[in-house]
Amino acid sequence: MDVAAWLSEQIEEHAPDRDDDPQSAHRIAEAYAALAGARAPAFGMQELPAEIANRDQLRARALEVMKAWLAKVDPSEKDAIRALLHGYGIGSGRGLPPTTPPPPSSEPE
Repeated sequence: MDVAAWLSEQIEEHAPDRDDDPQSAHRIAEAYAALAGARAPAFGMQELPAEIANRDQLRARALEVMKAWLAKVDPSEKDAIRALLHGYGIGSGRGLPPTTPPPPSSEPE
C-alpha cells in the first residue's frame, strides 16, 4: 500500500467541501497531528510509518483542510479540535498559527 497516496486521498475525502460531518474535522486534526510527529491515529491507522513520501506536503494540506473546517464549525467544535490538538502537543490550545503575518506594530523602535 502506498501510504502517502492513501493519506492524500483520505485528506481530500474529509475536506469540508466533500464531507459535511463535523467529525471529519476531528479526523483531519488527528491526521495533522500524526503527520507532525505526534502519536496520533490517522484515519484509523494507529501509527504512521516513520518514512512517508511527501510528509511535509501532506501535513501542509491537512493543515489547510483543518483550517477550512475551523472556519465552518461552531465555536464549541473549534474548542474541541483545539483541545484535541493540544492533547497531542500541537499548539497552545488557544488556536492555530495565523496563515498571514500580523500587521506591523505601530510602536516606535
